[in-house]
Amino acid sequence: MGRIVKLVYAFTALLLALAPVLEACTSIGVKTTDGYVFYARTMEGEVSFGSNVCIIPKGTAYQGTLPDGSQKGLTWTVKYGIVGMNTFGLPVISDGMNEAGLAAGNLLFPDFAQYQVFDPAKASKTITQYEVITWILSNFATVDEVKQAINNIRICTGPQAKTGVLELHYAVHDATGGSIVIEHVNGELKVYDNPLGVMTNSPSFDWHLINLRNYVHVSATNAAPFTIAGLKESGLGQGTGMLGLPGDYTPPSRFVRMVALVHSALPVTGPDEGLNLAMTIIDNVDIPIGAVRDASGKEVIYDRTQWVVISDLGRKRFYFRTYENKDWRMVDVTAALTSAKGIMTIQADTPPQYQDVTSKAKDYGAIPLNYFPASKP
Repeated sequence: MGRIVKLVYAFTALLLALAPVLEACTSIGVKTTDGYVFYARTMEGEVSFGSNVCIIPKGTAYQGTLPDGSQKGLTWTVKYGIVGMNTFGLPVISDGMNEAGLAAGNLLFPDFAQYQVFDPAKASKTITQYEVITWILSNFATVDEVKQAINNIRICTGPQAKTGVLELHYAVHDATGGSIVIEHVNGELKVYDNPLGVMTNSPSFDWHLINLRNYVHVSATNAAPFTIAGLKESGLGQGTGMLGLPGDYTPPSRFVRMVALVHSALPVTGPDEGLNLAMTIIDNVDIPIGAVRDASGKEVIYDRTQWVVISDLGRKRFYFRTYENKDWRMVDVTAALTSAKGIMTIQADTPPQYQDVTSKAKDYGAIPLNYFPASKP
């Protein structure tokens, strides 16, 4: 099994050279009143990454990639089976969860990510930046375990794409609601506790926390009317407390918007309500193709939300949908790993199926004389 992983990895440098630029990613955490935890994230980019759901059972052997592309880095064996999204058919997880209830994902961190300097003497402890999530999910059950172990490895820049270094940082969530952000800035590893549970892209996580001070006026409660020059003025409709909440797709604006929505939503109880809330909130950063464009090159680049995933860390369920198919689909993580005889995949991009409910129509009956009584809206 280890040999298969290494043989597929040999194509990594080639596929990265073809990789489109990732423009925007957003992740959030939601916790119910009775302790169910959900982690949700979006993956954006110009063209399809060819992502599918990848099932990696425990016992699978991996060996990390060095900056020259050789498979001579850190070796490890998967301790906790993984279900998550891959890219270009590789057994490398971009975002997923493991059977212990740990979820993790990499998000773009352009202009700020600078990884550790490669030291040949420490090659046996080295992995590339795009192998971090696979390593984390393979080995750990909690955020605290990740925090303790991350200093024991070296994370260096892997083979470069034609567009430059693939610059990433990482969000990790566990089944207790613990959350951290892992970043490399100026070659230094930084690990932040993340009580907000929200992460987007650049700048660094500590900058996003400071930026929240620009939105101290934002509230879920409508603004009170005020009087000016003898005139009493009130807001136009509902939502005046959130007036000024940024609605654009830049990373700082998405970060503020997600913090506001996650932490203003009324508490919910039970796994179904928690899942519904996570799905509702993450929908607020979906990018329709054409809404974000880059015309700085020879051709216009259109960003879009390629896929969205939600990890149900309590019930061990992995949900996903794609740009082409908005239907949420679910993988039972425990069942998938139990039946897996090796690395397996589930096709993510399939045609949507719209349930035809025409035949379910029922006779309403006679319209009552007081069908619109004054006591009802």
